[in-house]
Amino acid sequence: MSAKNVVKYFDYKRYKLVLVYWHKQDGRFYLVKNIEKLVLTKSNILPAPEFTKKFDVALLMTHGKYGEDGVLQAILESHKVKYCGCRVLGSALCMDKIVFKKLMQSENIRQVRYGVLDFKAQTKTEIATEKKRIKKEFHFPMYVKPSNSGSSVGITKVSRVDALEAAIKEALRHDSKILIEEGLVNPIEVEVAVLGNDKLLVSRPGSLELAKDFYNYDDKYKLGEAQVVIPAKISPAISKKIRRLAPIIYRLANCQGFARVDFFVARGQIYINEINTLPGFTDISMFPMLMMDRGLRYKEILNKIIDLAY
Repeated sequence: MSAKNVVKYFDYKRYKLVLVYWHKQDGRFYLVKNIEKLVLTKSNILPAPEFTKKFDVALLMTHGKYGEDGVLQAILESHKVKYCGCRVLGSALCMDKIVFKKLMQSENIRQVRYGVLDFKAQTKTEIATEKKRIKKEFHFPMYVKPSNSGSSVGITKVSRVDALEAAIKEALRHDSKILIEEGLVNPIEVEVAVLGNDKLLVSRPGSLELAKDFYNYDDKYKLGEAQVVIPAKISPAISKKIRRLAPIIYRLANCQGFARVDFFVARGQIYINEINTLPGFTDISMFPMLMMDRGLRYKEILNKIIDLAY
């Protein structure tokens, strides 16, 4: 859906657009002509070493594992292809929720209370001890998340203790590292778009008004049930603090090109949630809407992102 929007709004007077589809099952790249009707045959396979014969800059419209966690970025770098957005380190760091949280914790940036279950690195006794601590110390609701996933995939809201194990099992379908977060009371989800490498353009904070209390994959991409509000309905003082914090966190996480920095606001306090290094570009996606609020047209946003590629 994001890629279709890029095709729709692309600046064809400035650039020639080449469409490359990365197949989830076979792992191959395909050169395609029509995004609405993909033709995938042996004749249009595009091996990674031949990327530079077909295009000069890669504009990534991928979400989740391999496309957003530094793997695709590493493939491009290994073949000396210029690309838009965060490098390998920043992509991997922001994709791994637990690593990101530990980085924020090291810099004393406020976030919700959390626990970690690492089914590869921890013993059964250590996992049992951590579960016991979480059940004793955390308040409901809790959110159980795979450490590496995007678009709310594998995340479960848990409102009672007997639902915790099922939520952990669901998260384990996506990753062996599980993050468990303590929920906030009536939080406002606030997001900021950041664009740039050295000099940064920072948007006003926008917020999501939810049709229900948990914003899942279908709400984000299929149902359109969350309403985007720009500027966010927060005090000028909180807004100012968030706009000051967003570029600090962006730099701290080694981000480049563009990213969306997500916060929670509850009881007058600001909590960092995460950074999305490849935010959505659909008609209802926050990043382009926030940048359009800064006076940029969709086409101009894409051009600026492409200009920042290296």
